[in-house]
Amino acid sequence: MACKLDTNRKCFTFVWILENFEYCGQKTGQSLKSPTFIVDTIERTKWSLWICPRGYESESWISIFLCREEDSKGSAIIEIDYELAFLASDGSILASRNVYKDEFSKPQTYGFSEFHKREYVFSKRSTFLPQGMLTVRCRIWKDIGEVECNGQCIARTRISVERKTFLWKIHNFSSFGVGQEIIFRLKSTSDDNLIMSFIFFLHKYRRGKETTTRIKFVHSNPSITFSRFKPYLVDAKDNYVDCGQHEFSPPIRDQEAEKKGLSSIAQCKEFMLSLSKDTLMGNKRLYLPNDTLTLCCEYVFSSGIAYEGIEATTYGCPNFLTTSNAVPGNIKTSSVEKLNSDTSSDLKRDISSMLQDNFFCDVKLCTESETFPAHRFILSARSPVFRAMLKKDMKKKASDRIDIVDLKSDTVRRMLLYMYTDNLGELKWKSAFDLYIAAKKYEIMTLKEKCSSFLKVNLSLTNACKILLLADLHQDKELKSSAQDFILKNDNSIINSSEWKLLMKRSLQLAAETMLLRYKE
Repeated sequence: MACKLDTNRKCFTFVWILENFEYCGQKTGQSLKSPTFIVDTIERTKWSLWICPRGYESESWISIFLCREEDSKGSAIIEIDYELAFLASDGSILASRNVYKDEFSKPQTYGFSEFHKREYVFSKRSTFLPQGMLTVRCRIWKDIGEVECNGQCIARTRISVERKTFLWKIHNFSSFGVGQEIIFRLKSTSDDNLIMSFIFFLHKYRRGKETTTRIKFVHSNPSITFSRFKPYLVDAKDNYVDCGQHEFSPPIRDQEAEKKGLSSIAQCKEFMLSLSKDTLMGNKRLYLPNDTLTLCCEYVFSSGIAYEGIEATTYGCPNFLTTSNAVPGNIKTSSVEKLNSDTSSDLKRDISSMLQDNFFCDVKLCTESETFPAHRFILSARSPVFRAMLKKDMKKKASDRIDIVDLKSDTVRRMLLYMYTDNLGELKWKSAFDLYIAAKKYEIMTLKEKCSSFLKVNLSLTNACKILLLADLHQDKELKSSAQDFILKNDNSIINSSEWKLLMKRSLQLAAETMLLRYKE
């Protein structure tokens, strides 16, 4: 039950950081458990938090519960006051419930099945999910009396996420008919095992006039817990046309089939593209150059928890809360910060000189017009994509050459500069635009974030539409929102421009979505 409480009393605070929260694969009624923690100051009782990303009873909610563990020490029944909250990156409260008083036996769980609206959390991604992280806080007080000193524990759970982007070309599309199938098999970069099979086919309703284009998904990796698939049609002008998005959990496993040595896939998922065959054929010159349908597909999947554990536990320290590596403001660190800054500067300069002097370089990045010597160690440390590529090459004893045909030489040069020095150099919006694409391709996420911030600040009447398309293509909701806000504030100038007309040609759906924002509350 809810109660009034002096929250300035000493308490124990547990902070749980969930990385890549949006890729949690739990369905409604399923929960994700935090690392367990022991509260020394309250009879050494043992606890955990449980979160239902898609609600305990309804997928519209995020549910949170506090659980006393079965092997907990302390009294058989213990009465506590507790509070649950979502925190911003600076530690401020975004959402919370009043302090509640409950009696916990062993085991016992209390909490809120309707803690916060899921849709609202994801609509305010930059606030609730900075860098994809959700931060949950639980504070526990003694019901009677007061604990001797404040205590706090910080835990982290990281959901594994892998992104695969690929081009899929369906040749001789005009002669492709109902009943035919084309299969694209997607394999893992790290071990070459099959992850997913995508089956392209046409479907025509018996009474319908249109022939729809569809993709069927067949799982081959039983460890995948959640997937997101987003295809774009690449037209004759190299524009990307949004064909929708589909999210799904893995199909049900058929254990009886597994025992018989048959496929354990009990069901497959299907996804209908937003463009029908009739629409594509009606504008064949644009959509089907050389009678080829070209799809640029992004497939993001999670295989569950990559890491979980306790990161820090303190008792009797000053009453502050940190959810990152930030040092509390009341502790003097100026001399340490200066020392770290000087050392970091020397280190970056020394590493940068290794690149500039081509000293001990053991790999080459080759564009169409230029070759850049580099170091395998640096590329692997800064980019998981390069790391996977080089690891695979080492196993096969492949050459020391990596061809990069889809990026300009200047973009590769700038990307290497950042990988070696954390320095972006002098940027203009176009170079930041190209660098953003490179950062996304090679999963250099800090570089992507810096380019995104630069593009937000440098939105203009002539580039807002291009940046909006970029943000939509890469599902960068914060950058997309900034671009849309800028367009709506300058609608008279932008909507009558050639850039807006080009946006409408490339993605009429995106243009319409942007204009509809004007009429939303």
